[in-house]
Formats: sequence, structure tokens, C-alpha cells
Amino acid sequence: MINKQKEEEFYARDKFNFSYSSLNKLLFSPSLFYKDYILQDREIRTDKHLVEGKLIHCLLLEQEKFEKKFALVPGKTPSDNIRKVMKKMVEYTHEQRLKYVRDHVVLDALKEMNLYQSLKTDDSRIAKVKVDDYSPYWEFLFNDAVDVIDQDTYERCKKQVEIIKSNKDVMDLFGDGKVHAGTDFELDSEERYVEKYLQCDLQGSEAFGLHGYIDYYKIDRDKKQVTICDLKTTGKTISDFAETASFYKYWLQAAIYMKLVYSNVDKDVQEYEFSFKFIVVDKYNQVYVFEVTTNTMNSWGHGLTESLSRAQFHYNSRDYSLPYEFLTSKQRL
Repeated sequence: MINKQKEEEFYARDKFNFSYSSLNKLLFSPSLFYKDYILQDREIRTDKHLVEGKLIHCLLLEQEKFEKKFALVPGKTPSDNIRKVMKKMVEYTHEQRLKYVRDHVVLDALKEMNLYQSLKTDDSRIAKVKVDDYSPYWEFLFNDAVDVIDQDTYERCKKQVEIIKSNKDVMDLFGDGKVHAGTDFELDSEERYVEKYLQCDLQGSEAFGLHGYIDYYKIDRDKKQVTICDLKTTGKTISDFAETASFYKYWLQAAIYMKLVYSNVDKDVQEYEFSFKFIVVDKYNQVYVFEVTTNTMNSWGHGLTESLSRAQFHYNSRDYSLPYEFLTSKQRL
């Protein structure tokens, strides 16, 4: 009954704006999209690599917002598994001091997450979670507005940002050698936008629009060029980035961002030359700027159109049980 009510609320809204993450989720797992966006039962992920990626973005592009977005705590932050357990524990208790959290809360969360069940005693399981160094992290879990990082993480990401800023190709994109944190600014004939939120409607669609935050783009009126950049950190190497981009469907993100920027600039600027670049930092702190060719970008644009067509199928049929290709044709090995 509740699910049906949530579904009706979703379909009663004027329009659903797809982000890269929501459209990508619908493509590979419609049932997960249904849970996260229609039933609005989405889990906020706190994996370390995701937090570190956001930290690098902040230190490079919006340094003045660091204190609003992050909490720097003494000691070590927990592993990804312990973070997940603590998030589950928050559902069971309002106690903000870790050492006073009742043992059964820890044990119930561990059991539900199926973690450390092979350990022989309850005390040994509890000891995995109730660690003094984790107390500051636990306290900040009750503040959803910030991500929690330790000093080592901060220093490591700060070093990566310094390496990015020392890269000539990256700084050439930023023009004056500085990244101006904030939103919009102008420099001579250039307009530059940092972490800019954009939204656009889709021609011919009453159900969907697009939205997202663009890391960085600039409009050069002298050269009649628009350059869009997205910063990526990867646990692999720059040599593997093509494979990584394919696996995570970064082409979809690039196509959405291109559409968003194009739809939000003046009509005269729409006649300019548009380009898209990925600024990639790999696990060895190697930095490389990948430029997407015009032909590739056009192909990705067609891919976005096809993806939105698939989204329309799910929307019209209200069938989110399987991906589009499994619902519309017989799949064979």
C-alpha cells in the first residue's frame, strides 16, 4: 500500500529531472531506480573513495566551502565496513557517545550487515566497532550535512590537489592559473563557471528533464569556444581510464553535461565550438587531460537520446522489474 502511494506521488509530479547517477541507475537496474527514486528509499553512500573524491573537488574548486562540507577529526576514520555498521546503528539509537552505545545495538547491526559473524565471542565483535579513535566519527554521523575525514586523508588529498595545480594542461584550461571557488566569474572575454547547477527541459518530453552540477566550464567569446571539464579521480591508472569510463558510463555524464550547458547559454553562444574534457588523477598521482573528439561526443549524444527513450518506456509501462533490453526482446547467450 505504501509503495503504491509513493508510486502515485512520483507520477503525479510535474517532471522528474534525471541526473547522471539516476539515469545510469535506471539503465543498469530499473528495480534499484524504483527503490531509490520512486519509493525514495535511497542509501547515502559514505565509502572512503567517494568521500575522498568529493574532498579533492572541494579543495580544488570550492575551497571556501570546506568547513561547511567536511569535518576534520583526530585519529583514524573507520573502514568502509565499519562505516556501514555505524550507519545501521544510528537507526537503533540516539546515543551520540560511542562508548555508551548499548552492546546489543552493535551486535544487532553487525548481524544485519552479516559482518564479523565468524568471530567467536560477542566481545570480540563489539571491539571491532567500539574503538576510541572512531568516537569523533560516530558523533559526526548525527550531522548529515558533513563528510567526516581524518588528517591523513586530508593531507593526501591536499597533495593531490597541489599536483593537479602544478599541471600546465590543467592550468591552461583554468586560464589565469587559479581556480576561483564559488559560482560565476568573468575574466576579459571569458566567462567561467565552477560547480554550477544547471537544469533543462527536454523537447518532446513532458515527463523528464535533466539536471546536474558541472565541475567547470568556460565561454571564450573571442575564440567562440565553450569548454566543459569534469574532474575524475581513479583507483586505477590513466592507461586504464578508457576502460573505467566505459564501465561507469562516463559517456552518459558527458552527454548530459553537454546538453545542460548548451541549453543554458545564450543563443549566439550555441553557435560556438563546444568541447568536453576529463581531468583525470590516477592512483599514482599522474594527471592527464583527456579531450573527447567531436565524433565521439556526437555518438554519446545519440546514446543519451536512446537512454532517455528507454527511460520513457519504463515510465509509460510502469515496469521496473528488468532492464529495457530484457523486457523488449529475448536475450540469449
